This record gives sequence, C-alpha cells and structure tokens, in this order.
Amino acid sequence: MNPDFGQTIFKSPPSFLVRFGVILASHANFRPADRTATQCREWNSRRIWKRAANRIQCLSYPKGHPMKLTEQQIAHFETFGYLVRRQVFPPDEMAAIVRAAADLWRQMEAAEKVEVGNFIESCPQLVYLADDDRIYEPVSQLLGPGFIWGGSEGNRREHGEVNDHFWHSDRDAVNGMTYGCIKHMIYFELTTKDTGALRIVPGSHLQAFAELLDPLNEQRPDTCRRLFGVEGDELPCVPLEAEPGDLVMFSQYLIHGVYHKRPRRCYIALKFAEKPTEPEHFELLNMHTPDRSRLHESFLSSERPRIREMIENIREPWVRGS
Repeated sequence: MNPDFGQTIFKSPPSFLVRFGVILASHANFRPADRTATQCREWNSRRIWKRAANRIQCLSYPKGHPMKLTEQQIAHFETFGYLVRRQVFPPDEMAAIVRAAADLWRQMEAAEKVEVGNFIESCPQLVYLADDDRIYEPVSQLLGPGFIWGGSEGNRREHGEVNDHFWHSDRDAVNGMTYGCIKHMIYFELTTKDTGALRIVPGSHLQAFAELLDPLNEQRPDTCRRLFGVEGDELPCVPLEAEPGDLVMFSQYLIHGVYHKRPRRCYIALKFAEKPTEPEHFELLNMHTPDRSRLHESFLSSERPRIREMIENIREPWVRGS
C-alpha cells in the first residue's frame, strides 16, 4: 500500500471517513487467536469505526485549538474578502450559545423582530466569544496588533419580516479602503441560497471593484434592475451557505445581501477593527463604531486581558489625539 495513502484518506471529509472505515473493516486481516473469522470482522469493524469517529471529532470540533489561519486562508480573505470556517463550534457548545441568546431575547421581551446592540456584552455566558482563540487569533492575523472591539449584535426574526436585504456594503468605498474592519456571523439555523444565506460579491472589498458597485448602496427594490438589468437575486455572487456551528467572516467593505429569507432567522454578529492611526480611520470610526461612552459596562470593567486590550484604543469621542 502507498505509505501516503493513510495521510490522504484522513485529510478527506468526515463523512468519507466513516464510509472508508466500514469498507476497510470488511478487508481487515487482524485476527486475535481466540476469535473466529466472523468475530474478527465484527471486532475490526467496531475498532476502525471508533478510530474514524475519533478522527472525525478531531477534524470537526477543534475546541481549544488556537485555530490560526493558514497562509492560503489569509490569501483567500485578502483576495476575495471572506472566509467560511466549518464547525468551529461543536454541537453542545452551539446549543449553549443558542440557549443563552434565547434567554437574553426573552429578558428583553422580544417581539416579532429584535435587533440588539451590545448583545454578547450583555450576556455573561457569551462574553467569551470576543476573546476566544478561534475568533481572536484569526482576527489578530488579519488586522494586526492593537485591533479594537467594534461591538456585537443579536438579530432575530420570528414569523414576521421576510423582506430581502438589498445589496450593500457596511462601510463606504472611501479613503482608499485601507482600514481593516471584519464582521463575524454565527447563524442559529441552516441557511442556504434559497433560505436567506448571506450572498457576497467576491473581491468587492477592493477599491476599484468597490467603486464600480458602490451605486448598489442605494438599496432600492429596483436598483439592480436599473444598474445591471437583473433582479437582486440574479446578481452574480457566492452564497455563503452555513450550518449551526459554522463561522462566517467577511470584510465590511464587501458588497453583500440576503434574498429569500425564511420567517425564522437568528444570528449573532461580532465586529472588530484595525488599530486606528490615520485621520481617515477616525472618520470611519465616528460614522460606524461605538466610542468609549457607548461601551457596555461588562467590557469597561472586564478583567479579561484580551478584552481590556481591545478597548484600550477606543476613545471618547473618536477624535485623533484625544
């Protein structure tokens, strides 16, 4: 057998590992002396299935791993403006996140539609998401040292508004778009192209392309048809389909939209920004990012080193040199 075969197999998707374990078990030669051939096949099947399952758990649920991005992932984000990282949160952790968020929404007497700022900051069970290795380390790689906390939001729609969210960017295509701003999305339900997945136009966070698409920020029902002769849901794009446990991250300069939302759609968003050093950075922060006066008390009084570092460079107000 090719010595690299095993390495190739265990780089395969988890669903394939299970099938491979079953196939390999039927041909295994391991046979303890005190077992019949049938017993050996059954034992080998269980043994290999267990090993495959353990390997699947390691691949899918890397909690505790720093989860730094590879060079290829960094290149992908810088070139196309987004990443989808699969199963960052294992099912038990994801269930706990959903429960904590649901409790917070109930405390706020949530109605049909609720959009809440300072969301994870308001929930002790969710604060850890801001400085968890799986989020913090990749942000540090992309934004560099001294990056700041940009706030969080919780968004829930229940059997109410299902309107399309027309194409737009969260940040204007101005000032060379050199100031890094990243948003993370944690969805509570499966989202597909036809059920409200976030759609993005790859590369639209880059200046030249962004300027061509900037008229989309008008965000009217007929904008796409008037500009490009197609409906909004026909614009060339990549739908970032996601399952609970996945982490979607994208540049806030990226053109994105949502079409064909289903009635129930819940998510948490976390935002981060590069350490501000230039006048245009502070101009952007004034428009889009809470200053120190609007930080939640849980962050202002936090003893968590990473959170304290992220708010250290947040000023009141956003004026350079203040």
